[in-house]
Amino acid sequence: MTVSEFLLGRLNELSVNHLFGIPGDYVLPFFDELIDKNTGVKHVNSRNELNATYSADGYSRLNGFGAAAVTFGVGSLSTVNAISGAYADNSPLVVICGAPTREASKTVGTRLYHHLLGQDFDTSMKVMENITIKTLRLSSLETAAAEIDDLLITSFIHKKPVYLEIPFDLQGAELDIYPTSPLDFKQTVTNQKKLTAAVDQILKLIDKADSISSLVGPLLQRNNMILTTDKVISHINACVGTVFTGKISHFEDHPNAVGFYQGKVSEDYTIKMIDGADLNITFGVQHTEFDTGVFTDGIGVNQDSIHILNDMVIINGEYYFDVYLKDILPILAEKVTSLSPKQLEIDKSAKKFSFERRDKFTPTDNALTIDRMYVQFANFMDSGDVLVGDTGGYINSSQTEFKKDIKIHGCGNWGSLGAGFGMSVGASFAHSEVTSDKGQVISITGDGAFLMSAQELSTVIEHELDMTLIILDNSGYGAERQIHPGKERSYNDFLPWKYEQLAETFGDIDGVTTSSYVAQTENDLDGIFTELRGKKGVNVVRVKLDPWDSASFNVKFSEALQH
Repeated sequence: MTVSEFLLGRLNELSVNHLFGIPGDYVLPFFDELIDKNTGVKHVNSRNELNATYSADGYSRLNGFGAAAVTFGVGSLSTVNAISGAYADNSPLVVICGAPTREASKTVGTRLYHHLLGQDFDTSMKVMENITIKTLRLSSLETAAAEIDDLLITSFIHKKPVYLEIPFDLQGAELDIYPTSPLDFKQTVTNQKKLTAAVDQILKLIDKADSISSLVGPLLQRNNMILTTDKVISHINACVGTVFTGKISHFEDHPNAVGFYQGKVSEDYTIKMIDGADLNITFGVQHTEFDTGVFTDGIGVNQDSIHILNDMVIINGEYYFDVYLKDILPILAEKVTSLSPKQLEIDKSAKKFSFERRDKFTPTDNALTIDRMYVQFANFMDSGDVLVGDTGGYINSSQTEFKKDIKIHGCGNWGSLGAGFGMSVGASFAHSEVTSDKGQVISITGDGAFLMSAQELSTVIEHELDMTLIILDNSGYGAERQIHPGKERSYNDFLPWKYEQLAETFGDIDGVTTSSYVAQTENDLDGIFTELRGKKGVNVVRVKLDPWDSASFNVKFSEALQH
């Protein structure tokens, strides 16, 4: 078994069936192994390294783990922005980089190898140390297998990306020693003493409180702990809100749901219920700027607070390190059954989202506006769908009430333009692997964000995936206009593309395997949404909007973001 074959086999154990990447001379032996050996991992030839890593991130968010492969220097450094987003938003994935031979890296003198900055073979490693949980360059056949295992386990447990360099001469080299047992990625890493202390303190605060609110976030998705958390919330009868970086539809359709929470940007009723409880418990929610409405939240201000994060618990400012979410939540789900549930009344008439399905209206021939369009969008999405949003598209989607059992992902707190569409490509591959999954993948993006990763549409077409791509065309960077309002600035404007012609431009036949649409009015969009329900293939929808149109809630959010 070669080093590359062993690595690919381990990735397949982590349910990685598709690997995204760009070939290059330093990584070609790895790619040969990828396509020649029957490891269960298929290659997706992305259009550039940045998009490949975005795709690995989106794949990871649905599948649990992701992988990308690139060449040295020009390839590895092209992945940096996407790796940073994966780090910020807790996506476990590995970026594999083919490197110069071990002998070449010992070279000193005047030789300047290509894809190197001077003679520094460690440039990429130095950069990656700041944006991954761990970096590794293989140097020995004797230790390669054990080091690979440790790297992948570290990524999976900590829910962070890792970076692996494999020298050219090791990629096809045969291992003398390698483990034959499965990868042990379910190992216990929690400090049991601290876990017991944290559980005891949490139970005391729950028992003491007359009212409890809760927030649920992306770390529940990453750890597959949504249903376990529901048991805790339901038994103690806490109200529950969702947040920007992890909009979990399961809890928005929950009997105890009080809507979407984003600090003072939230609806009044949501603020009252979350901030007004005696105790607030956050499950898998980080204290990010986007989740807190630019730190306008009232969590823990006039209430007790418990924060259950991936690898620690914080109780009223006291830290319990090395207590992992995946270990403490099952115990809490069992222990809270001994406590009496709290009294809770939910006002079903109160507004909990900026865009609610019950606001459905009869469409007109009036020009589309954001406030009206997202009500139509809320009623279009159906259970089983996967929604991936990019900046402006996701900011508005986060404030939208959707049906139960919709998987929702977005650009997160990193907020990189182009990430959302890149991630939707990986999400489409992950969705296609699960034959029991119903629904369709919908990618919603602003035109400015789409320009950053648009060429990846050709990957979706090439692999005959099913996706509906909604491009919000306001001829520029709408979010920036709102953050810096009242000023016409050329740097926020660009010449719109004819997005409805892109599918054919990227190699498909419009009207056969792809379909393209343009919506300018409410009636246009209503007709398109009716036709798209359950429609296969690649569907591109260009939604034309006024350049200065903005959602009502977004005015408040943008004001908070102004520096």
